[in-house]
Amino acid sequence: MNILTAIPIYRNKFQEPVLFFTQENFSVGSIILAPYPQTKGSKEKPVLIIEVSDSKNKKQFLRKTSIQINKSTNPYELPFLSDKIIKDIELKTSKINKTLNFSLDKIFTKAIKKELNKTIENSDKSIIENYVNKITPDFISQKLKTFLPKKKETKIYTRGIQSIENLLSSTSTTKKNSLHSEKHYLIAEIREYFGETNKKGKGSFSFYLGFFKRIPENIIYQYWSEVKESRKSTKDQQKIFWWKIGQYLKKK
Repeated sequence: MNILTAIPIYRNKFQEPVLFFTQENFSVGSIILAPYPQTKGSKEKPVLIIEVSDSKNKKQFLRKTSIQINKSTNPYELPFLSDKIIKDIELKTSKINKTLNFSLDKIFTKAIKKELNKTIENSDKSIIENYVNKITPDFISQKLKTFLPKKKETKIYTRGIQSIENLLSSTSTTKKNSLHSEKHYLIAEIREYFGETNKKGKGSFSFYLGFFKRIPENIIYQYWSEVKESRKSTKDQQKIFWWKIGQYLKKK
């Protein structure tokens, strides 16, 4: 059994990510037909797969999560975007501090979203394929470049003489990153447990993600479970947890 993280295409828009169970071996970047909770009777809608995980390695996540996981049974699959392109969109989305579905909405035209929003088996595949062939890293950058944080110009005064310098610093943001994968859900849960609130630097969401990207989820779950079962204070649990993470990366 696999767990899919997928973005539904509904009302000609890419919606917030949803989780699905399935026995099919679908690929990242494919579009499949799956029930969408926002429709009456959970009518099947096209969804774009952005992550595939084996449920055998996610037992702790499944026990602890309060997020609804829907069942997908339709075996239909349409190859759409490559895994490499999905990762490129995710990377550039993090740079503009937006959600993945926001970026997808900007990359794809209204006409393409209309075709995708149809029952995909009856869509015009040639229109979709011709547009998808244009999706390159440069194309993605062009579509998203207007949303990059702007650099600030600051005036600096020295002994009465005015000079202007362009500071190479990014504008800070108060928006939370989109939780569009299991690892994102896990980071949010662990940060809340340890009382982490930093938006930048040590303890921030990006700080955790930088380490967790190099570690399997089952290892992270194991370490977190071990420290929670100890009789230490939360602060000491946090220290032990990061010590375990450090030891794992050294051995790796």
